[in-house]
Amino acid sequence: MLRTDDRHHLLADNSGEDQMLIRHSILTSALWMVATTSMAATERDYISMAGSTTVAPFATAVGERFSQTSHLRPPQIQAIGSGAGLKLFCSGAGTETPDIAIAVRPIKPTERETCEKNGVKDIVEINIGTIATVVVQSNASAKVGNLTRKNLFLAMAKEVPDPKNSAKLIPNPYKTWKDIDPTLPNTKITIWAPAEMHGTHDIVINQIMLAGCQQIDAMQTLTGNDPKTLVAACTQPREDGAYVEFKDYGAAIKEVQANPNALGIMAQNQFSQDAGLNPIAIDGYEPSAPSIAHSVYPLTESLRFYVKKAHLSNVTGLQNYLAELTSETAIGTNRGYLSAIGMVTLSLPDRNLARASVADLTAR
Repeated sequence: MLRTDDRHHLLADNSGEDQMLIRHSILTSALWMVATTSMAATERDYISMAGSTTVAPFATAVGERFSQTSHLRPPQIQAIGSGAGLKLFCSGAGTETPDIAIAVRPIKPTERETCEKNGVKDIVEINIGTIATVVVQSNASAKVGNLTRKNLFLAMAKEVPDPKNSAKLIPNPYKTWKDIDPTLPNTKITIWAPAEMHGTHDIVINQIMLAGCQQIDAMQTLTGNDPKTLVAACTQPREDGAYVEFKDYGAAIKEVQANPNALGIMAQNQFSQDAGLNPIAIDGYEPSAPSIAHSVYPLTESLRFYVKKAHLSNVTGLQNYLAELTSETAIGTNRGYLSAIGMVTLSLPDRNLARASVADLTAR
């Protein structure tokens, strides 16, 4: 690129037609710079988001309403899992990256560090509602009426306290549910659980395995009451085929439908009421709307939207989408359309907090 002094020297050293050609070249270069700068600041005319397969149906429903009322393009949503969505979200601050990450778990400290490193510094979290993680079985199976998280840990863990000598850990010996508890069915243990790409994986590890493990006194003794050692011992799934991680919910649903012994762990909105699957009570509580709303049912997850403040000014419709997302029409107790597709609504103070987060975001 020519500096101003260089341009003056070029014009002084030439005359006539040569000067006209030089001026044309300089003008073309200047126009190219203006056009390039303008393109960099150009608004993207659609909203981009990526993340949780559980949250995606809710984000899509809001997008359809938003598009109908605003006559703007509906958002483009990549349902690739909470972890993968946050990775894309944190990859940079430009409009070639998602405006929103959707997740069923909090953003991790390491993910925030990645965001900061890549220039994504102003992020707001909006929680719009709650949904349950459920353990399901086929309606045709031998009924498992209730499981505790201790039962589930003993069925899922790689190593467990020796049933004959609880002073040591051994490779998981349990083959049937009856082996774990004589009141449970004499059926083979087969559990389909979400892979790490899904936010629900964190629910399985932390709210089922770790919580169930902590109910076993011997585990505290075996790990010397050291929290880090306990977590490491409690959160390793078995690898002998009784515990299978899946990437695709549809495939897992088919496996559970076809196998009367299989159980599946998934978000409640991942299967329809006519899928032939029956949720199991956990720790004595059914995943009903009241038990989820009051956090009595133990396996609940929030529907989270992480938004880049910097994108509000250069992505068409982003503010309008967020307003629709947190409206009473969408998330209200009595008439919110998201409750019709499986979301459990928040209390009014929490819904107002979501709206306040959007107001704070759009005020800057």
